[in-house]
Amino acid sequence: MKNKGLLKVLKEQFVFGFTGRINVLLGHNDQYLGAIFQKDGKVIHSEYEGFRSKKALYKIIFDDIDDDISLKFLIEPEIISENIQTFEYSFDSLYEKVRERYPLYSKTKKLKPPIDIRLGVSSAFVIAGEKILPEEFDVLCNIVLSPKVADIYSNSLLYDYEITNYLVSLRKKEALKVLGPAVNEA
Repeated sequence: MKNKGLLKVLKEQFVFGFTGRINVLLGHNDQYLGAIFQKDGKVIHSEYEGFRSKKALYKIIFDDIDDDISLKFLIEPEIISENIQTFEYSFDSLYEKVRERYPLYSKTKKLKPPIDIRLGVSSAFVIAGEKILPEEFDVLCNIVLSPKVADIYSNSLLYDYEITNYLVSLRKKEALKVLGPAVNEA
């Protein structure tokens, strides 16, 4: 795992006991994508591309490590409200979590289905009453609520690599049907 720019920035800010936000910008045009909030050096909240909390934080870190998109980070000291906090990581605990999760994320990245297709739940699977894990049930519920793959990843509280793993597992159990391309709602 490469120790990229964001992890270096977070470590520096942790050492200094930084309080404020680190804005995440698109590298080529400085478009705002999200932010990471720190209080006394600890990471306490994040927002990124419509995601919030830990899911957003890991998405930013993994995007930075993978270099799929060029990101820039702008440090802004500011007073952080107590009610914004959704979690708390010291740099060491965050780094350990990233070391555990990045290989899982990286391994499942190539298995992620195209975001522009729709999935359905097989009625034969439901009638058979197969046993499933609670996380698989969460994924099935998201499919029922919105069959677009992009929405399944957006709406679930699970991390992307977990969703991918459970989609693969459900596909092996013949619980899923590919319904075709997503329909544009204009």
